[in-house]
Amino acid sequence: MKKLLNWLKSPKSDFALFVIFLVLLNLAAHKAFVRFDLTAPKSYSLSSASKSVVKNLEQPLSIRVFFDENLPTDYSAVHQYVKDILSEYNAAANKNFSVSHMNMKDKKNIELAQDLGVYQIQIQEVKNNEVGFKQGYMGIVVAYGDAIEVLNPVTTSDGFEYLLTSTMSKMISRVDTLNGLKAGDKITLNLYLSNDLKALGIAGAEEAQNIVREAFDAVNKQNMDRLEFICSSPSGDEVDALSEKYGVQTINYRNASGLPSKAALGLVLNHGEDFYSLPFQLAQSFFGYAIEGLDDVEASINFGLQSLLSNVKSIGYITGHGELDHSENGAASNIEGLISGMYELVDIDLYSSDIPTGMNSIIINGPQMDYTEEELYKIDQFLMRGGNVLFFMEGLMDSGANASYGIPDYVENECNVKDFIENYGVKINADMVMDKNCYTQMNTQYGTLNLYWAPVLHKEQMAKKSVITNNLGFVVSVENSSIDVSQALENKDVKVTVLTKSSDQAWAMTDGIVLSPLYMDAPADKSAYSTYNFTALLEGKFKSAFDGAPGKIASGESELDANNHVSASLMPGKVFVAGTSGITSNQVIAADGSSPAGMFLMNVIDYMNGHEELCTMRTKMLAVNNLTIKHSGAAAFWKYFEQFGLAIILVIVWFIVWRARTKRRKAINKKYNPDDKRTIN
Repeated sequence: MKKLLNWLKSPKSDFALFVIFLVLLNLAAHKAFVRFDLTAPKSYSLSSASKSVVKNLEQPLSIRVFFDENLPTDYSAVHQYVKDILSEYNAAANKNFSVSHMNMKDKKNIELAQDLGVYQIQIQEVKNNEVGFKQGYMGIVVAYGDAIEVLNPVTTSDGFEYLLTSTMSKMISRVDTLNGLKAGDKITLNLYLSNDLKALGIAGAEEAQNIVREAFDAVNKQNMDRLEFICSSPSGDEVDALSEKYGVQTINYRNASGLPSKAALGLVLNHGEDFYSLPFQLAQSFFGYAIEGLDDVEASINFGLQSLLSNVKSIGYITGHGELDHSENGAASNIEGLISGMYELVDIDLYSSDIPTGMNSIIINGPQMDYTEEELYKIDQFLMRGGNVLFFMEGLMDSGANASYGIPDYVENECNVKDFIENYGVKINADMVMDKNCYTQMNTQYGTLNLYWAPVLHKEQMAKKSVITNNLGFVVSVENSSIDVSQALENKDVKVTVLTKSSDQAWAMTDGIVLSPLYMDAPADKSAYSTYNFTALLEGKFKSAFDGAPGKIASGESELDANNHVSASLMPGKVFVAGTSGITSNQVIAADGSSPAGMFLMNVIDYMNGHEELCTMRTKMLAVNNLTIKHSGAAAFWKYFEQFGLAIILVIVWFIVWRARTKRRKAINKKYNPDDKRTIN
């Protein structure tokens, strides 16, 4: 023992002790893993919402990853990102979370993938200067309880965390709701199919019941057999009632006796008083009539079940004043697909209805006609009680005077909502902002056409510190009026954030506006250009636009006073103002929500409804620093600089360092041995 102690005290033991220290340090580091994500949007770290989902799992949730290993570079990078982010989920989760990376060289795993609905996709591969195609697996399967969701294909890391977390949240909500059903309480899938349709030669009528039944059995198996299937043939007397209650399609025809008759066709999910009508109807084509919706019944049932059972928030959509139509085939119909899963739009006619209690937000989108004073008062008091209001409104509108010529005639929008918004500090100006930094189109006859009324808003034109915009690379908007927030900035109780604005090469037009790139030129005078605000967010406590309830009769001293007017905000609210409703239209909103304008709008809606964490989650990996250079020579310079610039800079730095070291060596030699004539190479 004495020899050991002496050895430990002596320098001879230093190396051995150092090795032991390194081993112990590695063991400790393995148990106390720390990782630093230095990316600005925290692209490789989980948001608090994702951590909360996997940390509070009450049942086992498993994720199977079906990815080939020999994928091309771009796709292998996606695979690596999926591995990394799933390891983050695993580290944050409780014992009910598990991840399995399936070896796709094993035939059993290939069969399992196909059984679960994961199939190979065609992938483009560039090899030896040749473009080829190969097949590969890039899918993920999520299982919770008896429910299964397939994410296939996963070909990009953009928004992957949002996709996975939202999928898990929906599954958990649906399964937990199913588990909470009382014994014998089932969700019913009702197929309304009049027998007479089969005799009318309608394609799909004979097979419809069997097809729906097979799809139902598959969905029912995934949902713990808590569903029930009912097929009925409504009589003529029942058709109108079903149509009024569920929106079931009514089909008028003449029966074999030549008498007018009615038939019904529809597919409806029911749970108590709640229901969801699936896309299932008669459609006409060149080949006659056929039942539309048979090709993807299983997917439709799953989506309907998810919508029926999910705890989605309702957002009020004010109607009755010429607002943009968000229904099918409407100018803003893509909004429905954009928010589905998290929210649902509920139409509200303020003339006959109040804003429902418990609703967090309402949307006022492009009204063309005045609101009554009572309607405006309902909006005001909703805001005073902590509600959130989104205004989309132009300062100019088409009078319709030149409608027969197909040319808009822009005049000032005199809808009183514009004046109403000013009470909260934002003025929508009667102009349309044009911007040289705009969307362009290539025309075979005229070359590049500049759509000045469709500005492309880059990162420097968006709020850097707002979660709504800080990860967006660019946003395309259309027909923007400028907004003035100077009055709102004077209110110390309100935080004002200008979310988007034009470039410094923009100008405002008030008349003579013709939206044709062939008849528009940018001003030659540089003094005509300026920067204009497009959208703004106001947060805080506001003062009411009313002194009291409209039409209220003053009560006498001996009478009860039932006045419940709120003159100032009881709770903080939010007001979003955009000087255009075009940003909600199908012109810039893609049906799947993948367009930049769709991302921006969805982030605004999430923020207004208290889901700030979803904004960052949705736009992870999307931050792009786009070049805003228009001159071709400058663009070419930066292109070649990106390819060769760093290499050239490295050579220059090496040369400078080499010369500095040579000079230093000569200086040392001269100082300490000036008589030495030898040269050391």
